[in-house]
Amino acid sequence: MKLKVLYLFTGYRGPHLAKVKAGEEQGNGYWGMLRLHKFDIDATHVGVEELFPLGFATFLRKYINVYWIHLPVYPFFFSYDIIFTSTGYGTQLLHTVLHIRRPQWVMHDFSIMGLLGKEKTFRQKIFAWMVSRCAGIVTLSEDEAGQLKKRFPHLKNSIECIPYGVELDYFKPAEKIGNGPIFAPGRDPDRDLKLLFKAAEGLGKEVLVTTHLSRLEKLKPLPNYVVHKTLSVPELKQAYEDAAIVVIPLDTSTGLNNAMGISALYEALAMGKAIVASKTLAMETYIVDGENGLLVPEGDVAAMRQALSRLVTDRELRERLGKNARAYAEAYLDADRCTGHLADLFKKISSAQK
Repeated sequence: MKLKVLYLFTGYRGPHLAKVKAGEEQGNGYWGMLRLHKFDIDATHVGVEELFPLGFATFLRKYINVYWIHLPVYPFFFSYDIIFTSTGYGTQLLHTVLHIRRPQWVMHDFSIMGLLGKEKTFRQKIFAWMVSRCAGIVTLSEDEAGQLKKRFPHLKNSIECIPYGVELDYFKPAEKIGNGPIFAPGRDPDRDLKLLFKAAEGLGKEVLVTTHLSRLEKLKPLPNYVVHKTLSVPELKQAYEDAAIVVIPLDTSTGLNNAMGISALYEALAMGKAIVASKTLAMETYIVDGENGLLVPEGDVAAMRQALSRLVTDRELRERLGKNARAYAEAYLDADRCTGHLADLFKKISSAQK
């Protein structure tokens, strides 16, 4: 009998998922859900939109905190073997309090260690108790996996760093190396664009950003070399091709999401781009400084400027880093390969319960 895995997402995925299934967009953001069938696992997702009329679902999303948004569909969980999610902490709390053995709860981590903090507050202690009773954890950082294994040794065989990978046939290098703008993709809130704008001043390169417009309000007036665009996926791919450099400037000082920027990183590596990224624990998992990208300390304008300046003036370095980036992606980030590792973990966790 096939293992059944249920994914939980924070938002409504219906329209986007329809485009992915129609071949209009790629499905990197589904963490293997659309590929697990290749490994003899049935996987799907559920949200309030799948079980209630859209108007009522919209009402629920307006008044229910995102951590509890899956509670109305909780009875649906029991036809599955594993729940896989990076959110739903409220529903996970209920699941833990009830001591439910099936389905098993597997956490997809973005910063569990950050949320645990020093485990001094009541909320942190409750969260630690929940984590200690989950069935497994998938991280995006080797360091995070190591810290979690040390903190929860009874889970060490069920905690693994598994990237969700990238569609290598879609995100692939162009025939010619790009010589266009400095491209800063991503709409996540922890992008340190203020630092980037300062570092890029006077380099003679346009800086293209794709963040939400609201996140640029506090930075206005924008420098004349900064351009903002909202891009479709095909336009995003073209922007990667045209870019001379892909930069991922981050500020993870809140400790709430140390894996910020990972999607952009996977895509840039697959596209064979010269990358400059802030030196976070997650970025260090994938980038070896000077080999397949450049790492700079968080908050260091001078170091960011120096890295960008090197790449602007050294085409040979850009080409070498780009080739190594693509080679890394082919070796470690193929979406099917990563999903296979995830499938193995799910099967191991399920077998351990029997």
